[in-house]
Amino acid sequence: MKIPFKAIVLSSMAIFPVLPCLMPSAFAIDQADIVFINGQIETLNLQQSKVNAVAVKNEKFIAVGSNQRIKSFIGPDTKIIDLHHQLVVPGFVDAHTHPMETIWLKEVWVDARYPGTPSVKQALQNIAARIKTTPKDQWVYVAGVSASENKFSEKRLPTKAELDEVAPNNPVIMANGAHMAIANSAALAKMGVKKGVTKLPHGAGVLADKDGEPNGVITDGMGDIPGSPNPQEIARYYASDIAKFWNSYGFTSVMAITPAAAIPVMQSVSLSTPTPNIRYTASVWAAPNGEGMPKDLSVFEMPSKANPDYYRFSAIKAWVDGENDCRTGYMYEPYVGVMDTDPPGGKGTLVTDQALANQFSKLANQNKKASMLHCSGDAAVDIGLNAYESLSKNQAGNTIKRIEHFGMFQLSPEQLKRGQALKKYDFHFSVQPIWLLELVNADYENMGVARAKTGYQFKTLINAGLEPAASTDMTGIYLGNIDPFKAMYATVTRQSDMGIFEPQEAISIRDALRMWTIWPAKAIGEEKVKGSIEVGKYADMTVLSDNLFKIPKENLKDVRVSKTIVGGRLVYDAP
Repeated sequence: MKIPFKAIVLSSMAIFPVLPCLMPSAFAIDQADIVFINGQIETLNLQQSKVNAVAVKNEKFIAVGSNQRIKSFIGPDTKIIDLHHQLVVPGFVDAHTHPMETIWLKEVWVDARYPGTPSVKQALQNIAARIKTTPKDQWVYVAGVSASENKFSEKRLPTKAELDEVAPNNPVIMANGAHMAIANSAALAKMGVKKGVTKLPHGAGVLADKDGEPNGVITDGMGDIPGSPNPQEIARYYASDIAKFWNSYGFTSVMAITPAAAIPVMQSVSLSTPTPNIRYTASVWAAPNGEGMPKDLSVFEMPSKANPDYYRFSAIKAWVDGENDCRTGYMYEPYVGVMDTDPPGGKGTLVTDQALANQFSKLANQNKKASMLHCSGDAAVDIGLNAYESLSKNQAGNTIKRIEHFGMFQLSPEQLKRGQALKKYDFHFSVQPIWLLELVNADYENMGVARAKTGYQFKTLINAGLEPAASTDMTGIYLGNIDPFKAMYATVTRQSDMGIFEPQEAISIRDALRMWTIWPAKAIGEEKVKGSIEVGKYADMTVLSDNLFKIPKENLKDVRVSKTIVGGRLVYDAP
């Protein structure tokens, strides 16, 4: 029987008769605000890996150890929480995500995501239903999953003409994941797209048919497609809604990749909601190709009165290319499954060239901020590595240098060696292990066996001394991406959407846990305050329904969060 959380938050006086071993010391070392006892606590601290109890004061751990050890921190006002022998791990850290866009999409967008929407026909019906209740000329946004064309029964995306038919009087954009979209004629007109236009101001690509007429395909259009939540909605997201969603999956911190236009709202929220239920580390983007960033990045800093334990501006981001799952990742050799709707040449989309990438990483370094370069295709990865090698050789300072999605779709031995060499210059990278369950089949179809089989080499990366930082990369496209336990299951079992994939790359459960805790904390430069359960760090913990180390590996995907604790505060208690 589950014991309600409130029932076990007892005063020390009330609990003494049943827990005599936890009698308070007459001379308490440092009275704790709260202690957690009787847990199976996996600290991920190499010097003290397993304990039963922790003491918290002013939202930080002041003691970690046995029940007997922690009793000396109990005073007359200390709250005592019994963990009932559940597994407790450090609070999960999401190394790369888009929380604002996720909540907006959940609330506003038309759902055309596989498998709930299995076909183009059904997607068009979903759009038509929304159009009936939408005023003329109002934008309609549609969510399709990455590689929808590989998953829909028709093995294609809706056409511009089909979108025109169901929505003749409304601009419609249907996302094919986050790096390709199909627009109808009304949407193209509002974006200023006409015959002869191949590029939009912020880097989006415009594809055309054989006659040069825009065919509706927009690649990497994050900065050029109109539409975003209003400031009031954004404020609500950052104040409460993001935390509610991420807390329910055990997350206590997120690297929030945030458009520059939304930063003033986050700055305002940092004052109105000084202690939200999740910790934000902001990474700012101005345009996909990195242009538009001010020389002085201090404009993105949080206000001096903001609580730095919950709000930080730490990084800037640019996209070098798209993504391999929709054949916009920038490759040396053409994709196998090239379609008429793909960028010319069949090698994907180059959004940020080498000169711009070098300039971008230099700007970040000069402002003592982390540089984040999105690089999916093998040619794009080399651009990112080139930029960081040049920066490390010629620039003072040792700021964090990140490649987002490094090694996800393919990884060459040479790129692995270059990543190893850059580690001493604070090179890090984010990975998205949940994609094993979603995109391996599309990778085989798009890239062929030889290239596709080199992706997701997590064990190889770890054995090379690198530390892959797991992330959800949530945009709302795949709401299931947020589940870290399914991701752990994939990395430990190597189960994919086309069966067991490269089983020699399976990793241990402990390394799978490190991917969601201490390694992402390092990747955002915050390992001194989060990522493990140690004295002096934030009292952030995740209590699990099952013990990851004792259940069959196949059951990892079914694990759930019982409680999420931020700064010693209960922010999520499973119903």
